[in-house]
Amino acid sequence: MKKFLFSLPFAVGIILAGCGNDNGSNQVISKRFIHKYGYAVSQSEWESHHYPGQVITSLRNGVTITATYENGILHGPCTHTHPHSQTVQNYYLYNFGELKKEVEYDSLGMPIQEKAQLSPHRFCVTKWYGDGSPMSVEDFADDELLDGKYYTLNNEMESQVERGIGPRIRRDQHGTLLSKDHFDSGYMTQREGFFACGAPESMSHYTLNKRNGERQAFTDKGESLAVEEWVDDQLHGKATYFNNGKRQMDVFFISGARNGIETHYIDGEAIEQEIHWVFDKRHGPTKFYVGDNLAKTEWYYDGKLVTKKHFDELDKLDQMITHVPSEFDETTTR
Repeated sequence: MKKFLFSLPFAVGIILAGCGNDNGSNQVISKRFIHKYGYAVSQSEWESHHYPGQVITSLRNGVTITATYENGILHGPCTHTHPHSQTVQNYYLYNFGELKKEVEYDSLGMPIQEKAQLSPHRFCVTKWYGDGSPMSVEDFADDELLDGKYYTLNNEMESQVERGIGPRIRRDQHGTLLSKDHFDSGYMTQREGFFACGAPESMSHYTLNKRNGERQAFTDKGESLAVEEWVDDQLHGKATYFNNGKRQMDVFFISGARNGIETHYIDGEAIEQEIHWVFDKRHGPTKFYVGDNLAKTEWYYDGKLVTKKHFDELDKLDQMITHVPSEFDETTTR
């Protein structure tokens, strides 16, 4: 889990735009600089004197950012409103540049989640349901979950992680079950995902909070949808996909990129198409079959459709370049 809850690129952009960085200046409509005694100053005065007070930034999307500074450093509250509203969406509390607390609110002003930084490596995350009742309280040391308590809409504890061991029940703002996560030694080892109806949606295995091993996905009727191999949060190895319970496609991956032969099937048995991939680009023959017979072959080089003759020429050139000894090759400099 990342140490900051609100890490969407746009959210980061508006945080930087209103908290002392110009990366989001193209979104800014206006900035006002207010001394802590209540009077406005110019930007040049603000920057040259490092006045204490607030910078109020209005963005094109209707968000207003109010940031509090002391000696040119964020110190105190920094708030972001919902677009075209005075209701706060994000609240950040700084202590001389260090972020100590961040809270997210819904459009009605109800808290959704809060992160409190307890020390440089320890933080507590609290989440609430839409009606304001507690959903969960978790204590982390960096990426390691130390303790967690998880509640139903009726405020009854339904699962608990103690000293890094135990199950975590994840639900959405309305109480719908999302997943059951299993933890050992502070890290997730397995996740069972669910459809809104309660039927199993997926089963994944994890190592140090990264997806590793086999992942299975199902339809809401319980039929197989996918069987994949993952390594460190990336598809790596063979993946098989199904349609109406029948095998539809096999494809091989290396570090998230298609690499190898992708095979399409008719009714899970007869081969319909074979595609050769090299790191997410078609490279080599793509074959089409009708019945048991090869009907057509297309040739691709580095993702571009070419003739068989052109492919052979380019492939031969590649092999020649690959085998040309370097001028710095030890065998050629002796």
